[in-house]
Amino acid sequence: MRSAVRAAALALALPFLVSSTLLAQHRRPGVIDVSGRARHGFWGSFGLGAGAESVNLEDDGFGYSDNLTKPTVQIRLGGTVNPNLRLGGEISSWVNSYYDGGNVTETVSGVFGIAQFYPATRAGLYLKGGVGIGRSAVDYSGGPTISDLGLAGVLGVGYDIRVGRHLAITPTLDFQYHDYSGAEGGGYRERIGAIGVALTYQSGAF
Repeated sequence: MRSAVRAAALALALPFLVSSTLLAQHRRPGVIDVSGRARHGFWGSFGLGAGAESVNLEDDGFGYSDNLTKPTVQIRLGGTVNPNLRLGGEISSWVNSYYDGGNVTETVSGVFGIAQFYPATRAGLYLKGGVGIGRSAVDYSGGPTISDLGLAGVLGVGYDIRVGRHLAITPTLDFQYHDYSGAEGGGYRERIGAIGVALTYQSGAF
């Protein structure tokens, strides 16, 4: 008698067990497992901002000049080593255009190899550091371009605010230091503190 009851109970429970197993294997449309989501793959960023530039001429003994705030532009591209580390390259430029008997454009630019470290895997905060080549130039419309090349470094911080599966708005704060020997023999240093905002793309989910 007991064997018959057990067999009947098993027969009643079997459809529910099979149904539960199938549901676990085949999730309903629209249900997405996000437990493994983390930044990965190719990434790119384009940003605009404002930078305060000052220069220190070694020969004049006056130290750094007053800050001159002008627009900045920044492009970054690279790959994601793991959810905590991105590596890539950055091109940035500070631009000052004015009229002085003709159109004049001053630029302080840098090409950097950079690393972005994310202390928390799931958060958007990152710390950035990089080194590269700087270029300080003055271009006279219809005339010559005077430029110097030197070593440059960048430190920064930013936060990726996710607005889509692959897109984020990224407020940024950067500091650059440039060291030049000078085309006319006098060395000088330039520094730029910039604040901006960028649109960031990540091929893998943020």
